[in-house]
Amino acid sequence: MKRVLFTGDINVDVMMGGLECFPVLNREITCESFEVTMGSSAVIAACAYASLGGNAAFLGLAGEDDYGAFMLKGMQGFGIDTGRVRRTTRVRTGVTVNLTLDDTRTQITYPGAISEFEASDLDVSDFQGIDHLHFAGPYQQTKFRPEIARILKLAAELGITTSLDPQWDASERWEGMVAWLPLLSYLFVNEDEALSIAKAETPEAACQALAGRTACPVVKAGRAGSLLPIDGQVTPIPTREIDPVDTTGAGDAFAAGFLFAVLEKEMDLPDAARFGNAVGARSCLFVGGVNARSTYDDIVAFMEETK
Repeated sequence: MKRVLFTGDINVDVMMGGLECFPVLNREITCESFEVTMGSSAVIAACAYASLGGNAAFLGLAGEDDYGAFMLKGMQGFGIDTGRVRRTTRVRTGVTVNLTLDDTRTQITYPGAISEFEASDLDVSDFQGIDHLHFAGPYQQTKFRPEIARILKLAAELGITTSLDPQWDASERWEGMVAWLPLLSYLFVNEDEALSIAKAETPEAACQALAGRTACPVVKAGRAGSLLPIDGQVTPIPTREIDPVDTTGAGDAFAAGFLFAVLEKEMDLPDAARFGNAVGARSCLFVGGVNARSTYDDIVAFMEETK
């Protein structure tokens, strides 16, 4: 079994669903649901991968506080190896408030330990027994981001495949991307990220442009599914029709499903994207990014039921 090290942010998600409307200045509004759950792009992806039956480990920074303990206990409950997670008293564990109205979402994040995570001391010993390395959310990881190119080069020397889900860069400068793209095995981006990075007019054009810069760009297209280059052509892979409950973490679940399909099931790229689409879609039927707990058999059944 392949062992995947998920690297990146650790934060709690505060879920406020069923808003009567989006927030209005100087006005109180209500919501229909409230939940505190595990968050962060990297953690959600790791939990989804472990639920499918994969062997997952995690590298990141959490605060020495109740939320940090909550996140570590939660990951361990999914069977994730947290031996590489560091703790700090300098800042608190990050928190993201998710405000959900229908299938749209607004997020407010306190970075906390996310921005304090740094890895200048990482070396070969930290990657022993690792087959694949997945990065997520580097644009809030201000101290870790400068180390990513070095770690990607180290991974290449060790024969470790790599992937990146960058999340949004508020500056749209995409610092480091020029160096990272040639070193990645897979790049996962949503439509807005793809358009901004590639400076393209359409998701298809963005995918095509990124295909000239990195080995396998995969564009997450929401209700439209996903896009990826196959034999030089951008190919759309449609997803399942569902009535979403909460889209939080759907893109991270997609990335986990795609990686599981490629690494463990040795699927070709189109089938891996179909499988990833199904993992992402089923995630949307549950509140919070980790509550679907989709097993491989769950996804196979879901794909049969939603043909």
